[in-house]
Parts: sequence; C-alpha cells; structure tokens
Amino acid sequence: MKLSKLISTAMLALTLILAGCERDNIEYGEKEAATGSLSFLNFGVETSGDIEVVAHAATSTTYTYIIRIFDEMGNQVGNDYIYGQMPEVITLNTGTYSMKVQSQIEIPSAEFEAPVYGATVNGIVIEEDQTTDLGVVTCKLVNIKVSVGYNEAMWAVLGDDANVVVEIGNGSLDFAKGESQCGYFAAPEASNAMTVKFTGTVDGNYATMTRAFTNVKAGQWRKITFIMTFNEEGNSTFDVVVEDWCDEEELTSNVEVSEEVIGPDPDAGEDLDQNPDAPKVTYKGGPVPSTPITLSSGMQVSFTILAPKGIAALTVDILSDNADFNRDVLSMGISPIDLVNPNEAQIQICELFGLTYGENLMGMTNTTFDLTGAIGPLMGFPGNHEFILNIADFEGNAISTSIKMKVNE
Repeated sequence: MKLSKLISTAMLALTLILAGCERDNIEYGEKEAATGSLSFLNFGVETSGDIEVVAHAATSTTYTYIIRIFDEMGNQVGNDYIYGQMPEVITLNTGTYSMKVQSQIEIPSAEFEAPVYGATVNGIVIEEDQTTDLGVVTCKLVNIKVSVGYNEAMWAVLGDDANVVVEIGNGSLDFAKGESQCGYFAAPEASNAMTVKFTGTVDGNYATMTRAFTNVKAGQWRKITFIMTFNEEGNSTFDVVVEDWCDEEELTSNVEVSEEVIGPDPDAGEDLDQNPDAPKVTYKGGPVPSTPITLSSGMQVSFTILAPKGIAALTVDILSDNADFNRDVLSMGISPIDLVNPNEAQIQICELFGLTYGENLMGMTNTTFDLTGAIGPLMGFPGNHEFILNIADFEGNAISTSIKMKVNE
C-alpha cells in the first residue's frame, strides 16, 4: 500500500506539472450560455473499496479507467477522459449531468479472466458561476463471474472428456476438466438467464445434462459445483428439482449439480479468501439450492448450520407469494422470527414446527434447522415460500442464506 501511495503521488505531481491550472472548456456554440465548473480536485476512483485513493491521484489499478460525461438527454459531452490524466476542472453549461466510469469501454460477451468494473454517478448539478466538487467513486463488477468445480467424490469418477458449457445472453464459454480460470459474461439485461450443460464420462459412462438458472445479475459470482453424494448405506443418490432441469439424458452416476451465489466479486482489488470461520448453511452435505425445493407430503427438509465461533444471533424472515398465507399467517406479525430470543408468539411457532430456539441454540457450533414440521401446514398454501436465515457469531461474522420452497397446486 505504501508503494501504491508513492506511485499515486508521483502521478499526481506529473499531472500537475504538465497541466498546471489547466481547465477544459466544453464549447457548445453559444458563448453567452450560463456556465459553471465541475471540479475533479477531490475526485477519486476506487475498486470495491479495496484500493486506497489519494485525492486526484490514480493508483496503478485505476489509472486507465475511462470517464464519460452525459447531459440530461443522454448525449455525451466532451471527450473521453482517462482517469490518470484528468484536468483539475472542466466548464459545463448549467444543468444536470451524469458520469460513467468504467475500466474499459467494451464489455466482452464472454471471456476468461476479463473482469470489467464500473460505476455511474447521476444527478450532478452544475449551477451558474458555481463549482461542483466530485468525491470518490467506487467501481464494482459490471459483468457476471462464473466458475465451475467438482467435489472430491465427483472428481474421482470424472473422465478427462468432461466439459461444461455456460451460456449467458450471446456469450458462451467451455470449461474443460480442471479449468481453474473464471469466466466473465456481459449482463445484457437487469436479470439474465444462464444455461449450464455438462457432457462427459462419469464412472465409465457417457452422460449429458442441461440446467437453466434465472435471475443472474451483473456483479454476481455464480459458482457452479457438481457434487456426487452418498447415503448412509454408501449408495449414491440423485436429488433434483424436476422442473429445474432440461432433461436430455440423465446422468447415470447419480450426480447433483448445485449453484452457489457468492455475491459481490471477491477478486475486486485484492484477492480475498472466504472466511472459513463464518457461519454456513448446508443442505444434504452441499450448498443450499438457489432454486425452489418442490415440497410433497411426508418429505423431510432439514438444513445444517455450522458456526465455528458459536451462534450469537439467528433470525428468520418468512416471505410468500400466496395471498392467503400472507393474510392468515404473516399478518400475525411472527416474521421475522428471533430464534435466539423469541417472544411468546414465536415460541409457539417454534414448538409447533419443532424448531430449536433460545438456550438450546445460543452458542451452538453445529445445529439443524429442520423445516419438516412446517411441510404439512405449507402444503395448504400453493406457491413460492422463502425462509431467509440471518446468522451472526460471537466474532461478528454474519451471513444471510435464502431457503426457497415451492408448493404445487
């Protein structure tokens, strides 16, 4: 970080020597138009908060970021600016502007190890004979990051011809066996569809399967993991939500594919590893499915909560798209349920559904969140239901995990 500061200071000094007190004047053809100033003296660009910015200076990471300014009609004003070569002040006609900062102009439809970071600042008001100061802008990932992996049991029976094709919009990438690079896809829509297709030899048999995911958004890391699981008798099992699969030829070796949404890109700026001591929720030994679990009478739905530093707080938010459920159940004010310090009404719900609460939960490092007792009541309310677990431990580590379930009509 000290080296970064020295580079930043040197860049600032060089820029000031070359530019002096230079101002950029944007000509509009009407010199009598009222103008004001946009100051970049306190302007800075950082990447996901991990890059320290000193005033106008640019770090080696952000030096070449491209800056564009647009008027209220969406028309670009002036030229493209390079962050590390910005003038101190530019003159603009009075009005409201927006500014777009991006690490590169074009976002590739699909490419390995090609993250693009950016940010848009709206509502920049220029007043007559006044100077508007810009502060620090934080750029975040604007494309979608995707990685593919396998658990140990799956890897042990995986043939060298194994391949996974991931498609988002017009972008497509092939992840061969052992591919360690991450793919980066453009996000053409606010919410995108992602198709994952596996082909290859599993335990000596050739198999292919396709799965589709929805609600894939810019700034997310979609971590796709193929998992082979075994029951207590040692037999392999294949657990799948039927409507989530595009059936081609069922995998003959009982393989489950799961997807974990990691959230904001941890590779922005410095390389950050996931905290191994943070709480974690698992389902049948793997990640919690990102797509709804279809419920049926008599089925068991239980999750494991691991908190190495002990559970300090655990609340559950309940959501539903069933109007009757919202009116008959959630209108009682039971959500969110505080499982560590429940009130009397919440204790009744816990006992009705068989949920662990209070002293039996506080400080636990390994416990279950068993929703089996809730299946019966939920079967009377067709639609989509969601239980959001908010867990914090005694060292301040916190996570939020969504459990989605579906009841067919």
